[in-house]
Amino acid sequence: MKARNARWRRLILLPLLSAILIATLALPGLAWAHATLTSSTPADQTSMAEMPESIELTFNETIQGEFLSIKVTNTAGEEMPVGQAEVSASDSHLVTAPVEGEFPDGIYTMNWRVVSADGHPIRGTVRFGIGSDGVLTDAGVAGGAADYTPGADTVAHRAALYTLLSLVAGAILYLGFLLPAELRTVKKLTRPARIVFWAAMALLLLVILIGLPLQAKLFADVPWSEAFGKEILNQTLEGTSSGRMFLLQVLVWLMIAGAVVVNDVMGWGKRGGHWTIVIIGFVLLLVTKALTGHAAGSEHVFGQVMADTLHMLGATVWIGGLLMLLISLSATSGDGPAFWKTTFRRFAPWAFGSVVALVFSGVVMSVTHVPAWSDLFTSRYGQLIVAKSVLLLVMAVLGFLHFRRARRKGEERRTWSLVTELAAGIIVLVLAGLLTNVPTPQPAAAAPEAFSDVQPAEDAENVRISLDVRPLQVTTSTFTVRFTDAEGAARTDWQQVTLRIAPQAASSDYTEVRAEAQEDGSYVASGLYFGSAGIWNVEVHGLSEKFEQADRTFTMEVSE
Repeated sequence: MKARNARWRRLILLPLLSAILIATLALPGLAWAHATLTSSTPADQTSMAEMPESIELTFNETIQGEFLSIKVTNTAGEEMPVGQAEVSASDSHLVTAPVEGEFPDGIYTMNWRVVSADGHPIRGTVRFGIGSDGVLTDAGVAGGAADYTPGADTVAHRAALYTLLSLVAGAILYLGFLLPAELRTVKKLTRPARIVFWAAMALLLLVILIGLPLQAKLFADVPWSEAFGKEILNQTLEGTSSGRMFLLQVLVWLMIAGAVVVNDVMGWGKRGGHWTIVIIGFVLLLVTKALTGHAAGSEHVFGQVMADTLHMLGATVWIGGLLMLLISLSATSGDGPAFWKTTFRRFAPWAFGSVVALVFSGVVMSVTHVPAWSDLFTSRYGQLIVAKSVLLLVMAVLGFLHFRRARRKGEERRTWSLVTELAAGIIVLVLAGLLTNVPTPQPAAAAPEAFSDVQPAEDAENVRISLDVRPLQVTTSTFTVRFTDAEGAARTDWQQVTLRIAPQAASSDYTEVRAEAQEDGSYVASGLYFGSAGIWNVEVHGLSEKFEQADRTFTMEVSE
Protein backbone atom coordinates (compact mmCIF):
# COMPACT_ATOMS: atom_id res chain seq x y z
CA MET A 1 0.00 0.00 0.00
CA LYS A 2 2.85 2.39 0.84
CA ALA A 3 4.49 1.69 -2.50
CA ARG A 4 1.22 2.36 -4.26
CA ASN A 5 0.72 5.67 -2.41
CA ALA A 6 4.28 6.71 -3.26
CA ARG A 7 3.67 5.94 -6.92
CA TRP A 8 0.42 7.98 -6.80
CA ARG A 9 2.26 10.98 -5.41
CA ARG A 10 5.04 10.62 -7.97
CA LEU A 11 2.79 10.29 -11.00
CA ILE A 12 -0.02 12.69 -10.07
CA LEU A 13 0.82 15.16 -7.34
CA LEU A 14 4.34 15.91 -8.54
CA PRO A 15 3.31 16.76 -12.13
CA LEU A 16 0.37 18.87 -10.97
CA LEU A 17 2.47 20.82 -8.48
CA SER A 18 5.18 21.31 -11.09
CA ALA A 19 2.68 22.62 -13.61
CA ILE A 20 1.22 25.01 -11.04
CA LEU A 21 4.71 26.26 -10.17
CA ILE A 22 5.53 26.90 -13.83
CA ALA A 23 2.20 28.69 -14.28
CA THR A 24 2.91 30.81 -11.20
CA LEU A 25 6.19 31.99 -12.70
CA ALA A 26 4.54 32.72 -16.03
CA LEU A 27 1.44 34.51 -14.79
CA PRO A 28 2.85 37.90 -13.72
CA GLY A 29 3.87 38.70 -17.30
CA LEU A 30 0.72 37.26 -18.84
CA ALA A 31 -2.07 38.77 -16.78
CA TRP A 32 -4.55 40.99 -18.60
CA ALA A 33 -8.18 41.79 -18.05
CA HIS A 34 -11.51 42.02 -19.81
CA ALA A 35 -12.08 45.73 -20.38
CA THR A 36 -15.08 48.03 -20.20
CA LEU A 37 -15.16 51.67 -21.28
CA THR A 38 -15.50 53.90 -18.22
CA SER A 39 -15.08 57.39 -19.68
CA SER A 40 -14.25 59.23 -22.86
CA THR A 41 -13.11 62.65 -24.07
CA PRO A 42 -15.28 63.89 -25.65
CA ALA A 43 -17.90 62.29 -23.42
CA ASP A 44 -20.97 60.59 -24.85
CA GLN A 45 -24.06 62.79 -25.34
CA THR A 46 -22.28 66.02 -24.33
CA SER A 47 -20.96 69.04 -26.17
CA MET A 48 -17.68 70.93 -25.89
CA ALA A 49 -16.73 74.49 -26.86
CA GLU A 50 -14.02 73.13 -29.15
CA MET A 51 -12.46 69.83 -30.10
CA PRO A 52 -9.64 68.73 -27.75
CA GLU A 53 -6.17 68.05 -29.13
CA SER A 54 -6.61 64.31 -28.69
CA ILE A 55 -9.40 61.79 -28.20
CA GLU A 56 -9.16 59.70 -25.05
CA LEU A 57 -10.90 56.43 -24.13
CA THR A 58 -10.40 55.15 -20.60
CA PHE A 59 -11.09 51.50 -19.76
CA ASN A 60 -11.33 49.76 -16.42
CA GLU A 61 -8.47 47.39 -17.27
CA THR A 62 -5.59 46.83 -19.68
CA ILE A 63 -6.07 47.05 -23.47
CA GLN A 64 -3.93 45.13 -25.97
CA GLY A 65 -1.80 47.35 -28.19
CA GLU A 66 -2.83 45.96 -31.58
CA PHE A 67 -5.94 46.31 -33.76
CA LEU A 68 -7.06 49.64 -32.26
CA SER A 69 -9.47 51.83 -34.21
CA ILE A 70 -11.05 55.25 -33.57
CA LYS A 71 -13.03 56.84 -36.41
CA VAL A 72 -15.07 60.04 -36.22
CA THR A 73 -17.68 61.10 -38.81
CA ASN A 74 -19.89 64.16 -39.16
CA THR A 75 -23.62 64.20 -39.88
CA ALA A 76 -22.91 63.84 -43.61
CA GLY A 77 -20.96 60.62 -42.97
CA GLU A 78 -17.62 62.22 -43.84
CA GLU A 79 -14.62 60.92 -41.92
CA MET A 80 -12.89 63.56 -39.80
CA PRO A 81 -9.09 64.00 -39.42
CA VAL A 82 -8.13 61.67 -36.55
CA GLY A 83 -4.73 59.97 -36.27
CA GLN A 84 -3.82 56.38 -35.43
CA ALA A 85 -5.13 55.13 -32.09
CA GLU A 86 -2.63 53.72 -29.59
CA VAL A 87 -2.39 52.65 -25.97
CA SER A 88 -0.82 55.31 -23.77
CA ALA A 89 2.78 54.54 -22.79
CA SER A 90 2.09 55.69 -19.22
CA ASP A 91 -1.34 54.09 -18.73
CA SER A 92 -2.30 50.76 -20.31
CA HIS A 93 -5.96 51.53 -19.57
CA LEU A 94 -5.94 54.62 -21.79
CA VAL A 95 -6.33 54.65 -25.59
CA THR A 96 -5.64 57.94 -27.37
CA ALA A 97 -5.80 59.26 -30.93
CA PRO A 98 -4.51 62.70 -31.98
CA VAL A 99 -6.88 65.19 -33.63
CA GLU A 100 -5.18 66.29 -36.86
CA GLY A 101 -7.52 68.93 -38.24
CA GLU A 102 -10.39 71.33 -37.63
CA PHE A 103 -13.79 70.24 -36.29
CA PRO A 104 -16.47 72.80 -37.22
CA ASP A 105 -19.42 73.31 -34.89
CA GLY A 106 -21.82 70.39 -35.20
CA ILE A 107 -22.64 66.89 -34.05
CA TYR A 108 -20.22 63.97 -34.53
CA THR A 109 -20.21 60.19 -34.13
CA MET A 110 -17.13 58.36 -32.87
CA ASN A 111 -16.90 54.60 -33.52
CA TRP A 112 -14.17 52.88 -31.53
CA ARG A 113 -12.88 49.32 -31.48
CA VAL A 114 -10.27 47.70 -29.21
CA VAL A 115 -9.24 44.18 -28.19
CA SER A 116 -9.49 43.36 -24.51
CA ALA A 117 -6.79 41.33 -22.80
CA ASP A 118 -8.86 38.12 -22.84
CA GLY A 119 -9.05 38.27 -26.64
CA HIS A 120 -12.54 39.72 -27.03
CA PRO A 121 -12.96 42.56 -29.52
CA ILE A 122 -14.98 45.39 -27.98
CA ARG A 123 -16.58 48.17 -29.95
CA GLY A 124 -18.85 51.09 -29.16
CA THR A 125 -20.16 54.49 -30.22
CA VAL A 126 -19.80 57.93 -28.67
CA ARG A 127 -21.95 60.82 -29.92
CA PHE A 128 -20.85 64.35 -29.07
CA GLY A 129 -21.24 67.96 -30.16
CA ILE A 130 -18.82 70.81 -30.80
CA GLY A 131 -19.78 74.47 -30.35
CA SER A 132 -23.20 76.04 -29.87
CA ASP A 133 -24.64 74.03 -32.77
CA GLY A 134 -23.68 70.79 -31.12
CA VAL A 135 -25.74 70.95 -27.94
CA LEU A 136 -26.84 67.51 -26.68
CA THR A 137 -29.15 67.15 -23.73
CA ASP A 138 -28.64 63.69 -22.16
CA ALA A 139 -25.30 63.95 -20.41
CA GLY A 140 -23.32 60.77 -19.84
CA VAL A 141 -19.80 59.59 -19.13
CA ALA A 142 -19.14 56.89 -21.72
CA GLY A 143 -20.44 55.53 -24.97
CA GLY A 144 -22.17 52.16 -24.91
CA ALA A 145 -20.30 49.10 -26.11
CA ALA A 146 -21.84 46.80 -28.65
CA ASP A 147 -22.51 43.28 -27.43
CA TYR A 148 -19.98 40.79 -28.79
CA THR A 149 -21.50 37.62 -30.26
CA PRO A 150 -19.11 34.78 -31.14
CA GLY A 151 -19.31 33.49 -34.69
CA ALA A 152 -20.04 29.88 -35.63
CA ASP A 153 -16.38 29.34 -36.57
CA THR A 154 -15.19 30.50 -33.15
CA VAL A 155 -17.69 28.30 -31.27
CA ALA A 156 -16.87 25.28 -33.46
CA HIS A 157 -13.14 25.84 -32.92
CA ARG A 158 -13.49 25.94 -29.13
CA ALA A 159 -15.81 22.92 -29.05
CA ALA A 160 -13.37 20.94 -31.19
CA LEU A 161 -10.48 22.04 -28.99
CA TYR A 162 -12.17 20.91 -25.77
CA THR A 163 -13.30 17.63 -27.33
CA LEU A 164 -9.76 16.80 -28.48
CA LEU A 165 -8.31 17.78 -25.11
CA SER A 166 -10.80 15.37 -23.53
CA LEU A 167 -9.71 12.57 -25.87
CA VAL A 168 -6.07 13.17 -25.00
CA ALA A 169 -6.85 13.27 -21.27
CA GLY A 170 -8.95 10.10 -21.51
CA ALA A 171 -6.22 8.18 -23.34
CA ILE A 172 -3.59 9.27 -20.77
CA LEU A 173 -5.89 8.30 -17.92
CA TYR A 174 -6.72 4.91 -19.40
CA LEU A 175 -3.19 3.90 -20.38
CA GLY A 176 -1.48 5.28 -17.31
CA PHE A 177 -3.93 4.65 -14.50
CA LEU A 178 -7.16 2.80 -15.32
CA LEU A 179 -5.58 -0.18 -17.03
CA PRO A 180 -3.99 -2.54 -14.46
CA ALA A 181 -0.19 -2.68 -14.70
CA GLU A 182 -0.17 -6.34 -15.71
CA LEU A 183 -2.40 -5.57 -18.74
CA ARG A 184 -0.51 -2.56 -20.13
CA THR A 185 1.46 -4.74 -22.53
CA VAL A 186 -1.65 -6.43 -23.95
CA LYS A 187 -2.04 -4.90 -27.41
CA LYS A 188 -5.74 -5.79 -27.57
CA LEU A 189 -6.32 -3.46 -24.64
CA THR A 190 -3.82 -0.70 -25.42
CA ARG A 191 -4.07 -0.38 -29.21
CA PRO A 192 -7.48 1.45 -29.27
CA ALA A 193 -6.31 3.97 -26.69
CA ARG A 194 -3.04 4.58 -28.51
CA ILE A 195 -4.91 5.17 -31.78
CA VAL A 196 -7.24 7.62 -30.01
CA PHE A 197 -4.30 9.40 -28.39
CA TRP A 198 -2.31 9.98 -31.58
CA ALA A 199 -5.37 10.80 -33.69
CA ALA A 200 -6.49 13.35 -31.07
CA MET A 201 -2.96 14.78 -30.82
CA ALA A 202 -2.72 15.20 -34.59
CA LEU A 203 -6.11 16.92 -34.79
CA LEU A 204 -5.27 18.99 -31.70
CA LEU A 205 -2.18 20.38 -33.44
CA LEU A 206 -4.32 21.24 -36.47
CA VAL A 207 -6.86 23.04 -34.26
CA ILE A 208 -4.07 24.95 -32.50
CA LEU A 209 -2.63 26.04 -35.85
CA ILE A 210 -6.04 27.14 -37.12
CA GLY A 211 -6.46 29.19 -33.95
CA LEU A 212 -3.92 31.82 -35.05
CA PRO A 213 -5.68 32.96 -38.27
CA LEU A 214 -9.02 32.63 -36.48
CA GLN A 215 -7.89 35.11 -33.84
CA ALA A 216 -6.41 37.35 -36.54
CA LYS A 217 -9.77 37.32 -38.36
CA LEU A 218 -11.55 38.20 -35.12
CA PHE A 219 -9.14 40.93 -34.03
CA ALA A 220 -8.82 42.62 -37.43
CA ASP A 221 -12.52 42.18 -38.24
CA VAL A 222 -11.77 40.75 -41.68
CA PRO A 223 -13.14 37.78 -43.66
CA TRP A 224 -11.33 34.43 -43.78
CA SER A 225 -9.87 35.32 -47.19
CA GLU A 226 -7.81 38.06 -45.53
CA ALA A 227 -7.05 36.32 -42.23
CA PHE A 228 -3.94 34.58 -43.60
CA GLY A 229 -2.26 37.82 -44.63
CA LYS A 230 1.32 38.08 -43.41
CA GLU A 231 0.87 41.49 -41.79
CA ILE A 232 -2.27 40.53 -39.87
CA LEU A 233 -0.76 37.24 -38.68
CA ASN A 234 2.41 39.03 -37.53
CA GLN A 235 0.36 41.59 -35.64
CA THR A 236 -1.59 38.82 -33.91
CA LEU A 237 1.50 36.74 -33.18
CA GLU A 238 3.72 39.53 -31.87
CA GLY A 239 1.27 42.02 -30.38
CA THR A 240 -1.49 40.04 -28.67
CA SER A 241 -1.76 37.62 -25.77
CA SER A 242 -3.42 35.07 -28.06
CA GLY A 243 -0.36 35.10 -30.32
CA ARG A 244 2.00 34.51 -27.42
CA MET A 245 -0.20 31.70 -26.12
CA PHE A 246 -0.23 30.16 -29.61
CA LEU A 247 3.56 29.79 -29.52
CA LEU A 248 3.43 28.27 -26.03
CA GLN A 249 0.74 25.80 -27.10
CA VAL A 250 2.86 24.56 -30.00
CA LEU A 251 5.88 24.13 -27.71
CA VAL A 252 3.84 22.29 -25.07
CA TRP A 253 2.32 20.02 -27.75
CA LEU A 254 5.82 19.08 -28.88
CA MET A 255 6.76 18.41 -25.26
CA ILE A 256 3.83 16.01 -24.77
CA ALA A 257 4.31 14.22 -28.08
CA GLY A 258 8.07 13.94 -27.59
CA ALA A 259 7.71 12.37 -24.15
CA VAL A 260 5.33 9.72 -25.46
CA VAL A 261 7.41 8.96 -28.58
CA VAL A 262 10.57 8.48 -26.53
CA ASN A 263 8.77 6.16 -24.13
CA ASP A 264 7.11 4.33 -27.04
CA VAL A 265 10.49 3.64 -28.60
CA MET A 266 11.72 2.36 -25.25
CA GLY A 267 8.62 0.22 -24.75
CA TRP A 268 5.11 1.49 -24.02
CA GLY A 269 3.98 0.91 -20.47
CA LYS A 270 7.26 -0.55 -19.18
CA ARG A 271 8.34 2.72 -17.63
CA GLY A 272 6.07 5.30 -16.03
CA GLY A 273 8.34 8.34 -15.81
CA HIS A 274 7.15 9.79 -19.10
CA TRP A 275 3.68 10.33 -17.64
CA THR A 276 5.12 13.00 -15.33
CA ILE A 277 6.21 15.06 -18.35
CA VAL A 278 2.97 14.36 -20.20
CA ILE A 279 0.79 15.45 -17.26
CA ILE A 280 2.83 18.62 -16.73
CA GLY A 281 2.51 19.44 -20.43
CA PHE A 282 -1.23 18.76 -20.49
CA VAL A 283 -1.87 21.00 -17.47
CA LEU A 284 0.23 23.78 -19.00
CA LEU A 285 -1.79 23.44 -22.20
CA LEU A 286 -4.94 24.06 -20.14
CA VAL A 287 -3.26 27.05 -18.45
CA THR A 288 -2.58 28.67 -21.85
CA LYS A 289 -6.29 28.40 -22.68
CA ALA A 290 -7.25 29.96 -19.35
CA LEU A 291 -4.89 32.86 -20.06
CA THR A 292 -6.86 33.76 -23.20
CA GLY A 293 -10.30 33.49 -21.59
CA HIS A 294 -12.46 35.22 -18.99
CA ALA A 295 -10.18 34.11 -16.13
CA ALA A 296 -7.42 36.43 -17.34
CA GLY A 297 -9.91 39.32 -17.19
CA SER A 298 -10.70 38.97 -13.50
CA GLU A 299 -9.40 41.05 -10.65
CA HIS A 300 -7.51 38.15 -9.02
CA VAL A 301 -5.86 36.73 -12.12
CA PHE A 302 -3.79 33.94 -10.58
CA GLY A 303 -6.66 32.44 -8.58
CA GLN A 304 -9.08 32.63 -11.49
CA VAL A 305 -6.63 31.13 -13.99
CA MET A 306 -5.97 28.25 -11.59
CA ALA A 307 -9.72 27.77 -11.09
CA ASP A 308 -10.31 27.79 -14.85
CA THR A 309 -7.49 25.29 -15.35
CA LEU A 310 -8.88 23.03 -12.62
CA HIS A 311 -12.33 23.28 -14.19
CA MET A 312 -11.06 22.23 -17.62
CA LEU A 313 -8.92 19.47 -16.08
CA GLY A 314 -11.93 18.00 -14.26
CA ALA A 315 -14.12 18.16 -17.36
CA THR A 316 -11.56 16.65 -19.75
CA VAL A 317 -10.61 13.81 -17.38
CA TRP A 318 -14.24 12.92 -16.68
CA ILE A 319 -15.52 13.09 -20.26
CA GLY A 320 -12.36 11.63 -21.80
CA GLY A 321 -12.35 8.80 -19.29
CA LEU A 322 -15.96 7.94 -20.14
CA LEU A 323 -15.14 7.77 -23.85
CA MET A 324 -12.17 5.49 -23.25
CA LEU A 325 -14.31 3.23 -21.08
CA LEU A 326 -16.78 2.84 -23.94
CA ILE A 327 -13.95 2.04 -26.35
CA SER A 328 -12.40 -0.44 -23.94
CA LEU A 329 -15.75 -2.19 -23.37
CA SER A 330 -16.09 -2.64 -27.11
CA ALA A 331 -12.55 -4.02 -27.39
CA THR A 332 -13.12 -6.49 -24.51
CA SER A 333 -16.67 -7.53 -25.34
CA GLY A 334 -15.80 -11.22 -24.94
CA ASP A 335 -14.08 -10.87 -21.59
CA GLY A 336 -17.24 -10.83 -19.55
CA PRO A 337 -18.19 -8.41 -16.75
CA ALA A 338 -14.90 -8.77 -14.81
CA PHE A 339 -12.96 -6.25 -16.90
CA TRP A 340 -15.94 -3.88 -16.89
CA LYS A 341 -16.20 -4.00 -13.09
CA THR A 342 -12.46 -3.55 -12.64
CA THR A 343 -12.18 -0.52 -14.92
CA PHE A 344 -15.26 1.14 -13.44
CA ARG A 345 -14.00 0.69 -9.93
CA ARG A 346 -10.66 2.20 -10.89
CA PHE A 347 -12.41 5.06 -12.70
CA ALA A 348 -14.76 5.90 -9.80
CA PRO A 349 -12.20 7.92 -7.74
CA TRP A 350 -11.20 9.88 -10.85
CA ALA A 351 -14.82 10.65 -11.66
CA PHE A 352 -15.49 11.70 -8.06
CA GLY A 353 -12.39 13.91 -8.04
CA SER A 354 -13.50 15.47 -11.32
CA VAL A 355 -16.92 16.29 -9.86
CA VAL A 356 -15.32 17.94 -6.81
CA ALA A 357 -12.95 19.93 -9.07
CA LEU A 358 -15.80 21.04 -11.35
CA VAL A 359 -18.07 22.11 -8.50
CA PHE A 360 -15.36 23.95 -6.55
CA SER A 361 -13.83 25.75 -9.54
CA GLY A 362 -17.26 26.44 -11.04
CA VAL A 363 -18.39 28.21 -7.88
CA VAL A 364 -15.17 30.24 -7.69
CA MET A 365 -15.49 31.40 -11.31
CA SER A 366 -19.23 32.08 -11.11
CA VAL A 367 -18.82 34.29 -8.05
CA THR A 368 -16.32 36.39 -10.00
CA HIS A 369 -17.98 36.45 -13.41
CA VAL A 370 -21.66 36.70 -12.40
CA PRO A 371 -22.21 39.89 -10.35
CA ALA A 372 -25.81 39.09 -9.25
CA TRP A 373 -28.03 36.01 -8.94
CA SER A 374 -30.46 37.49 -11.44
CA ASP A 375 -27.69 37.46 -14.07
CA LEU A 376 -27.89 33.66 -14.10
CA PHE A 377 -31.28 33.95 -15.77
CA THR A 378 -31.16 37.31 -17.56
CA SER A 379 -27.74 37.14 -19.28
CA ARG A 380 -26.59 34.72 -21.96
CA TYR A 381 -23.50 33.89 -19.91
CA GLY A 382 -25.62 33.04 -16.86
CA GLN A 383 -28.10 30.97 -18.86
CA LEU A 384 -25.26 28.91 -20.33
CA ILE A 385 -23.90 28.32 -16.82
CA VAL A 386 -27.32 27.07 -15.65
CA ALA A 387 -27.64 24.72 -18.64
CA LYS A 388 -24.11 23.44 -18.09
CA SER A 389 -24.78 22.86 -14.38
CA VAL A 390 -27.92 20.84 -15.12
CA LEU A 391 -26.01 18.61 -17.56
CA LEU A 392 -23.19 18.10 -15.06
CA LEU A 393 -25.78 17.05 -12.47
CA VAL A 394 -27.20 14.52 -14.95
CA MET A 395 -23.69 13.19 -15.55
CA ALA A 396 -23.03 12.90 -11.81
CA VAL A 397 -26.25 10.94 -11.22
CA LEU A 398 -25.48 8.55 -14.09
CA GLY A 399 -21.92 8.13 -12.87
CA PHE A 400 -23.14 7.20 -9.41
CA LEU A 401 -25.50 4.59 -10.91
CA HIS A 402 -22.66 3.12 -12.96
CA PHE A 403 -20.49 2.84 -9.87
CA ARG A 404 -23.29 1.08 -7.96
CA ARG A 405 -23.86 -1.38 -10.80
CA ALA A 406 -20.16 -2.21 -11.01
CA ARG A 407 -20.20 -3.25 -7.34
CA ARG A 408 -23.13 -5.63 -7.72
CA LYS A 409 -22.48 -9.28 -8.46
CA GLY A 410 -23.82 -10.54 -11.73
CA GLU A 411 -24.81 -7.07 -12.93
CA GLU A 412 -24.63 -6.80 -16.70
CA ARG A 413 -22.97 -3.80 -18.28
CA ARG A 414 -25.28 -1.29 -19.91
CA THR A 415 -23.60 0.81 -22.52
CA TRP A 416 -26.69 2.90 -23.27
CA SER A 417 -26.38 4.76 -19.97
CA LEU A 418 -22.67 5.30 -20.61
CA VAL A 419 -23.51 6.75 -24.02
CA THR A 420 -26.10 9.02 -22.38
CA GLU A 421 -23.56 10.28 -19.85
CA LEU A 422 -20.99 10.83 -22.60
CA ALA A 423 -23.51 12.69 -24.79
CA ALA A 424 -24.25 15.03 -21.89
CA GLY A 425 -20.52 15.57 -21.52
CA ILE A 426 -20.10 16.47 -25.19
CA ILE A 427 -22.88 19.04 -24.88
CA VAL A 428 -21.06 20.42 -21.82
CA LEU A 429 -17.96 20.87 -23.99
CA VAL A 430 -19.97 22.76 -26.60
CA LEU A 431 -21.40 25.00 -23.88
CA ALA A 432 -17.88 25.55 -22.56
CA GLY A 433 -16.86 26.74 -26.01
CA LEU A 434 -19.75 29.19 -25.99
CA LEU A 435 -18.97 30.41 -22.46
CA THR A 436 -15.38 31.21 -23.42
CA ASN A 437 -16.56 33.59 -26.13
CA VAL A 438 -19.70 35.10 -24.59
CA PRO A 439 -19.06 38.29 -22.57
CA THR A 440 -19.58 38.02 -18.84
CA PRO A 441 -22.42 40.14 -17.38
CA GLN A 442 -21.24 43.51 -16.19
CA PRO A 443 -22.12 44.92 -12.76
CA ALA A 444 -24.91 47.42 -12.68
CA ALA A 445 -23.56 50.80 -13.64
CA ALA A 446 -22.89 52.94 -10.63
CA ALA A 447 -24.42 56.37 -10.50
CA PRO A 448 -21.92 59.09 -11.41
CA GLU A 449 -20.16 60.60 -8.42
CA ALA A 450 -20.22 64.08 -9.89
CA PHE A 451 -21.87 66.18 -12.57
CA SER A 452 -19.94 68.52 -14.82
CA ASP A 453 -21.15 70.28 -17.97
CA VAL A 454 -20.67 73.46 -19.99
CA GLN A 455 -23.55 75.01 -21.97
CA PRO A 456 -24.24 78.36 -23.66
CA ALA A 457 -26.52 80.76 -21.76
CA GLU A 458 -30.11 80.73 -23.01
CA ASP A 459 -30.66 84.48 -23.12
CA ALA A 460 -27.21 86.09 -23.32
CA GLU A 461 -24.85 86.30 -26.25
CA ASN A 462 -21.28 85.07 -25.97
CA VAL A 463 -21.77 83.69 -22.47
CA ARG A 464 -21.14 80.08 -21.49
CA ILE A 465 -22.08 78.63 -18.11
CA SER A 466 -20.36 75.65 -16.49
CA LEU A 467 -21.80 73.76 -13.53
CA ASP A 468 -20.00 71.22 -11.37
CA VAL A 469 -21.89 69.31 -8.66
CA ARG A 470 -20.24 66.84 -6.30
CA PRO A 471 -21.10 64.48 -4.83
CA LEU A 472 -24.18 63.73 -6.91
CA GLN A 473 -25.99 62.10 -4.00
CA VAL A 474 -28.56 62.73 -1.31
CA THR A 475 -26.08 64.41 1.01
CA THR A 476 -24.34 67.74 1.38
CA SER A 477 -23.30 68.71 -2.14
CA THR A 478 -21.15 71.54 -3.50
CA PHE A 479 -22.34 73.48 -6.56
CA THR A 480 -19.62 75.37 -8.47
CA VAL A 481 -20.60 77.79 -11.27
CA ARG A 482 -18.29 79.51 -13.73
CA PHE A 483 -18.97 81.98 -16.54
CA THR A 484 -16.81 82.45 -19.65
CA ASP A 485 -17.09 84.44 -22.85
CA ALA A 486 -16.99 83.01 -26.39
CA GLU A 487 -13.16 82.96 -26.34
CA GLY A 488 -13.06 81.02 -23.06
CA ALA A 489 -11.95 83.93 -20.87
CA ALA A 490 -13.44 83.95 -17.35
CA ARG A 491 -16.10 86.51 -16.51
CA THR A 492 -16.34 87.59 -12.89
CA ASP A 493 -18.58 90.67 -13.21
CA TRP A 494 -21.72 88.95 -11.91
CA GLN A 495 -23.39 90.81 -9.12
CA GLN A 496 -25.68 87.96 -8.20
CA VAL A 497 -25.68 84.23 -9.00
CA THR A 498 -28.59 82.09 -7.80
CA LEU A 499 -29.45 78.42 -8.14
CA ARG A 500 -32.97 77.01 -8.26
CA ILE A 501 -32.84 73.28 -7.44
CA ALA A 502 -35.94 71.13 -7.94
CA PRO A 503 -36.87 67.50 -8.66
CA GLN A 504 -37.96 67.14 -12.27
CA ALA A 505 -41.15 65.36 -11.21
CA ALA A 506 -42.17 68.28 -8.93
CA SER A 507 -40.68 71.48 -10.32
CA SER A 508 -42.72 73.66 -7.93
CA ASP A 509 -40.99 72.05 -4.95
CA TYR A 510 -37.76 73.96 -5.45
CA THR A 511 -35.02 75.38 -3.27
CA GLU A 512 -33.39 78.68 -4.20
CA VAL A 513 -29.91 79.46 -2.95
CA ARG A 514 -27.38 82.19 -3.65
CA ALA A 515 -23.87 81.18 -4.77
CA GLU A 516 -21.01 83.17 -3.23
CA ALA A 517 -18.18 84.60 -5.33
CA GLN A 518 -14.73 83.01 -4.81
CA GLU A 519 -11.23 84.35 -5.38
CA ASP A 520 -10.67 82.05 -8.36
CA GLY A 521 -13.65 83.60 -10.19
CA SER A 522 -16.13 80.82 -9.47
CA TYR A 523 -19.42 81.00 -7.56
CA VAL A 524 -20.06 78.30 -4.96
CA ALA A 525 -23.02 77.10 -2.90
CA SER A 526 -23.01 74.10 -0.57
CA GLY A 527 -25.79 72.35 1.29
CA LEU A 528 -28.26 69.47 1.50
CA TYR A 529 -30.35 70.50 -1.50
CA PHE A 530 -31.06 67.04 -3.01
CA GLY A 531 -33.88 65.61 -0.93
CA SER A 532 -34.25 62.28 -2.76
CA ALA A 533 -32.78 60.13 -5.50
CA GLY A 534 -33.99 60.72 -9.04
CA ILE A 535 -33.81 63.28 -11.86
CA TRP A 536 -33.21 66.88 -10.72
CA ASN A 537 -33.06 70.22 -12.53
CA VAL A 538 -30.63 72.92 -11.45
CA GLU A 539 -31.38 76.32 -12.95
CA VAL A 540 -28.46 78.75 -12.89
CA HIS A 541 -29.31 82.47 -13.01
CA GLY A 542 -26.65 85.17 -13.30
CA LEU A 543 -27.19 88.94 -13.06
CA SER A 544 -24.24 91.18 -13.98
CA GLU A 545 -23.36 94.63 -12.70
CA LYS A 546 -24.80 96.00 -15.96
CA PHE A 547 -28.01 94.04 -15.37
CA GLU A 548 -27.15 91.51 -18.06
CA GLN A 549 -28.89 88.16 -17.40
CA ALA A 550 -27.53 84.69 -18.18
CA ASP A 551 -29.64 81.58 -17.48
CA ARG A 552 -29.23 77.86 -18.08
CA THR A 553 -30.99 74.74 -16.75
CA PHE A 554 -28.97 71.57 -16.18
CA THR A 555 -30.50 68.12 -15.69
CA MET A 556 -28.80 65.38 -13.67
CA GLU A 557 -29.52 62.03 -12.00
CA VAL A 558 -28.99 61.92 -8.24
CA SER A 559 -28.34 58.66 -6.38
CA GLU A 560 -29.10 57.80 -2.78
